[in-house]
Amino acid sequence: MRIALSLLSLRPGQVGGAETYVRALVRHLPAAARGEELLLLLDRDLDREITGEGWSKVVMPYGARSLVARRIAEAYTPWRDRLSERVLAAAAPDVTLFPQQSIFPHRAPGPAVVTAVDVQHVHLPDHFGLFDRTFRPRVYPRSQERAAAVIAISRFTLDALEERCGLPRGKGVVVPLGVEPRREGAPTTLPAGLAPGSFLYCPAATWPHKGHDRLLRIFASLRRSGEVGERLVLTGQRTPLWDRELLPLARSLGVEREVLHLGFVPRAQVDALLAAARAVLFPTRYEGFGLPVVEAASAGARVIASRLPVFDEIGLPPENQVNFDDPTAVAAALRLPAPTRLDREPLSWDEVARRTLEVVRSTARAP
Repeated sequence: MRIALSLLSLRPGQVGGAETYVRALVRHLPAAARGEELLLLLDRDLDREITGEGWSKVVMPYGARSLVARRIAEAYTPWRDRLSERVLAAAAPDVTLFPQQSIFPHRAPGPAVVTAVDVQHVHLPDHFGLFDRTFRPRVYPRSQERAAAVIAISRFTLDALEERCGLPRGKGVVVPLGVEPRREGAPTTLPAGLAPGSFLYCPAATWPHKGHDRLLRIFASLRRSGEVGERLVLTGQRTPLWDRELLPLARSLGVEREVLHLGFVPRAQVDALLAAARAVLFPTRYEGFGLPVVEAASAGARVIASRLPVFDEIGLPPENQVNFDDPTAVAAALRLPAPTRLDREPLSWDEVARRTLEVVRSTARAP
């Protein structure tokens, strides 16, 4: 069987947990799919970055900027990307997995499986600019309709697809995200000036739904009351919201000097920060799964997150879910025992790859 994995929607460094998921599939599917022929679909720019061990590459004859233009043209006009269609037809996969919510090109040949990682635009449309508010409703529904099967990363996400996006019941299946096994004694290096226990940590790009505004306000309040003396460390993509709103907010609250934003950092450094922080704070307003919470708990951290149904689903104890507008609640959570133990054991990425492969294989074999 020839199984293709499309990376034609991957924008390195910009898509957080979705990128972690895609890269984990690239690493772990070859071991799960022994005996199958694996094809990796990517553009010329991504080809230089992704090694793809265990994969045969199918490289599009264009780079990332042209790819974005082609996706936009297909979404907003009747134009078809026949060049991409021909390349995929020549590769002749028996089934293609599109792990980032949309099928491109829309008329890609053969059966397709789509992973739905984010339906935030249904719940919080005001968090998106004009482009995303129009692009997502054009592309996501028709990709779900075109797909033979849809993988949802949580029951919460699948319920939203069925109840609010019109996905037929029985077409979707839940395959949660996973974590890498914790390596005891692995060397870790913290950024200069940080020591274990001397900081609070939030690993999230500064998108509106991640709640950095709430985090800065609660951090300032806890410092004024003397409940917190540590610094606040942030990592992840700095979106325009950081310079436009969040940094001025930190300045107005008088905590700018106590907030350290490291930007996008390597995975090994994220692991070191998770393991060494006094607590990992996740004041998000929406998550399709909540991978940083699972990763932080697996790293042995004290985890404090918002109250969300999806966090109940992944097993975050109720006492570790708080209202981030309530300083008393956050202060009490900071005194909880560490590490935080999830009520449900998370999957390994090996198991995620195995379950994903089951869906892909059954789709290819279906009449």
